[in-house]
Order: sequence, then structure tokens, then C-alpha cells
Amino acid sequence: MNAQSLDLTAKDTFRYWTDDLVRFADLDRVGHVNNVAFAVYLETGRVDFFEHAWPGSTEGKSTGWVIVRMELDFRAQGHFPNKVRIGTRITRIGRSSCTLGQGIFLGDTCIATSNSVTVWANTDDGVAVPIPDDMRAALLALSGDGPRGNG
Repeated sequence: MNAQSLDLTAKDTFRYWTDDLVRFADLDRVGHVNNVAFAVYLETGRVDFFEHAWPGSTEGKSTGWVIVRMELDFRAQGHFPNKVRIGTRITRIGRSSCTLGQGIFLGDTCIATSNSVTVWANTDDGVAVPIPDDMRAALLALSGDGPRGNG
């Protein structure tokens, strides 16, 4: 898996999808989807992805995912009413962290892409801990990359 060669604007980059609605409350003063709503759509996709791969992993009970970085590129406007599809995949996985690549689509149009780094951590003290091997395999399988990683 080479993160630089992935085109997050292409639907076929993603194997895992989450659907969400553009709500009237998501709009800015001129009727476009607000930048904060984009981050919410990404969160919806991220949480759904992690929960599907490893149920309970986002509950934050002793260990859980903590987002430490998010890059968001706006590519097109979104409008109400509409449905968005959020594609999510692993682009890099390390000892205790993974990078997610995501794309937000309205129909065939990619309206945003994102790379975010999440850390598997002890939620009581905030210290990173290794991602369990079986969780790593489940995350990679859901991304379509099979049971392998790069660290």
C-alpha cells in the first residue's frame, strides 16, 4: 500500500463506504455545506469504519482511537438537500497509529478528501499502545489490503 499513489478523489480507491445526509443545519450563510460539516462527515465515516472493523473500538473504555491530525482538502461545493457517501481506508499502519484516507462524494463528484492520523491509546492516561495484531488484520482487510502492514 503506497499512500502517495492513492487517488482519494477516485471512488474505486475505497472498499468501505458510509452514507450520511446533508442537513439544512450543515449550510453556511450562502447555502453551501459549511467546512465544519465536512469534518463531521469524515468523523461519521471514521467511526463507522473503526466500529465495523473492531466493534467497541470507539467506546473509549480503557483503550480507544484518538485522532491526532487531520488534513482536509475542499474540492467542490456541497448543497442541501443531498446525500453524501464517505469512502474510508487505511493508507498507512504503524505500531500504534494508522493513517486514514477518506473521500466525500456527492454522486460521482468528490467534494473533499482527507488524511487523518489516529492513535490506539490507553484512554485513562493518554499513552499510545500497540495496535493488536488481529485488529490490524481486520483494519487492513476492510481497506482491501489483506492481512499485512508496514510496521
